[in-house]
Amino acid sequence: MVRKYGGTSLATPDLVRGVAARVAALAGAGNRVVVVVSAMGDATDRLVALAGQFAERPDPRELDQLLATGEQVSAAVLALALIRRGVDAVSLTGDQAGIEVTGEAGAGTIVRVAPDRILDALGEGRVVVVAGFQGRDGRGELRTLGRGGSDTTAVALAVALGASECEICTDVPGVRTADPRIVPDTRAVPSVSYEAMAELARGGARVLHPRSVELAGRHGMTVRVRHSSRTGPSTRVRAAEPALERGAEVVGIAHDRDVRLLRIEAPGPSADRGARLLAGLAAHGLRPDTLSWPDSGELRFTLRGSAPFTGPARALVEELGARWTVDDDLGALSVVGTGLLDRPDLLAEVLRTAGELGATTPAMAISAVRLTAVLPLDRLEGAVRALHRSFHLDRPVEARP
Repeated sequence: MVRKYGGTSLATPDLVRGVAARVAALAGAGNRVVVVVSAMGDATDRLVALAGQFAERPDPRELDQLLATGEQVSAAVLALALIRRGVDAVSLTGDQAGIEVTGEAGAGTIVRVAPDRILDALGEGRVVVVAGFQGRDGRGELRTLGRGGSDTTAVALAVALGASECEICTDVPGVRTADPRIVPDTRAVPSVSYEAMAELARGGARVLHPRSVELAGRHGMTVRVRHSSRTGPSTRVRAAEPALERGAEVVGIAHDRDVRLLRIEAPGPSADRGARLLAGLAAHGLRPDTLSWPDSGELRFTLRGSAPFTGPARALVEELGARWTVDDDLGALSVVGTGLLDRPDLLAEVLRTAGELGATTPAMAISAVRLTAVLPLDRLEGAVRALHRSFHLDRPVEARP
């Protein structure tokens, strides 16, 4: 069994001991168990803040060296808790677990897993606890995988070890139809396709990291999302069941509170200028989420997260003779499902809901699996709740029209 525990499940010594009890029960039932762990609680944020006390922009390599210790602490204390319960356990760093990565500091990607040491320990009857979020590159440098990287570590190990599925244990019982912190009547989704789950994750759902879902999909690895300490509903992420024809269906609604709208006004429309702008901005780490280039010559796209529009990126815009503005205090909601292009009424419902809330929608994007609308931040949660009702996500699947 490969099972991953997130940071909220390991935030305190008592929680670690509770995880150890559950892992011990699995091992006692005859399972060969590999556990992947994230850093305890908000340890990663505290390590980032610590680095900030020594450098305004910490050296990326040294920041990786520092951040990787958070998961290593979790692995070691969980192994200690298991040993105290009489379970033979060993903790391993990503490197010791045979995880080889490539890429830049803070953005490594897994290229190979050599699980010999894990298999040897399992053969000796040990529980193996692996520090997630990290590995070594071909030059022996430690690299972290970016936020959410422990999910990817768990899926990669499950694939390499030939597990039947990979369990992700979180503080919510399965993948929900919306964020239960703002929508009280959410429901667990019994099963969701890799594609829909990846879109929910990109839209702001925090249950799984998009890269881990994409990795699972490439290798056909079923991922089960369950509560870390309670029994109850769980969600299986797997390939969509084959059908002659699939109708339109809304699976869930994700939201993101950290969105900005970047407007770049160029002197007259020009496809070439737009291409140069996009290529140059991408080179500076800016990735558009929704994008429009109307005849007026104004390039509009939304940015997710903390991607900076400073320094070289602004200089590039000014070099091309363009003006720019950034609109803050925005959020985005994403309606995720299947066959959405066949349901124009869904787009109309989003616009109607925004209008009833007195909200403008400065940017929208739609595909077969995701409809994203950018809204003022103070209207975002109300729109999510209203659309959750409008699309009947508060009802069991069999009771939805």
